[in-house]
Amino acid sequence: MNAHSSKLTPRSWALSAAGWLALLGAAAFLYVVFAATSKPPAQGYERFAEGPLSRLEVLDDPPPQPPHPFTGPDGRSTSLPQMRGEILIVNYWATFCAPCRVEMPTLAALQERFGDQVRVAAISIDEGTEADEARAMLAALTDGRLAFHHDISRWTHLDSRSGWLPLTIIYDRDGAELARLAGDADWSSPEAERLIRAVVADHPPL
Repeated sequence: MNAHSSKLTPRSWALSAAGWLALLGAAAFLYVVFAATSKPPAQGYERFAEGPLSRLEVLDDPPPQPPHPFTGPDGRSTSLPQMRGEILIVNYWATFCAPCRVEMPTLAALQERFGDQVRVAAISIDEGTEADEARAMLAALTDGRLAFHHDISRWTHLDSRSGWLPLTIIYDRDGAELARLAGDADWSSPEAERLIRAVVADHPPL
């Protein structure tokens, strides 16, 4: 064997580099797979963020429950703090919002399923001149199963720190936010039922 036989040729260098790159690529792939499969399971109500509730989220620092007054079903002024003592599912909607109209019957089904265990408060943010239209639409979409609330000022929605419609926020009996979902969802789904049953179980009446 001569003195040059142990040196790598340009071709062997290329093959060696290609081999190392292949090994590095395989290692990176295995790391990604391992990281994805080794994530800890979601805790709290975030574990229900799947299927039709995939956009459900639990904020680290949710805003306080808005105190602003709005019109209740009897035409008198009310507010979210006045509803404390109940598990409250607040849904902000408007007649011009097509996804709102799609999901509204499912919120009515949720209210019917849980009866007096929770309270679904559908709050329209339509203009004052559209109150009659909004009231009639809600009655038609829910077969009269949800009461009409109207916030002409829109301050309750603005204070939620979300510009989405529809927007659904779940509050405990003390008015603390538990979870929210921006956009429409099927609230009559098994996933929604499991979520609300967990909320009811975690927050029994005093």
